Amino acid sequence: MSERYVRPTVGGWLRPTLIAPWISTYGAVTAIAFLGIDKGLFGKGVAWALGMTIGTVWAFVYCLMLIVIDLMLLGVKIRTLPAGKRGWAAAFLSPLACFGAYVAVPPYKFYASGPWGVAAAVLIPMVVVAIVTRVFSGVKPPR
Repeated sequence: MSERYVRPTVGGWLRPTLIAPWISTYGAVTAIAFLGIDKGLFGKGVAWALGMTIGTVWAFVYCLMLIVIDLMLLGVKIRTLPAGKRGWAAAFLSPLACFGAYVAVPPYKFYASGPWGVAAAVLIPMVVVAIVTRVFSGVKPPR
């Protein structure tokens, strides 16, 4: 027998959607800076501060993208709003999947394509990962 559908509250959906990507991004930036994974021209402290600045902008854009994608998937009745443990897990792990895509295909390699090429190289993995994680973390709406 299937479980009874319980509609998620707005707070139960927005909390993980708006908090978890920031925690994940800040954790990744801190780990990269202090483990010395990205050896640049700057020291660890400057690299961390620069990474946190870029990570803040990235996390803000990613959170907005998650909200838009969630509402679009809900609007076309593909998935309900992810909430609870599934919502937290998806929102926490999806930025790490984006960063993995950036390691595989670094956005700076698209520098010759101009600023639009770099922007596309940053945004396309964000959109793909957000859609995939939301589809797999959400629940089909009741008929």
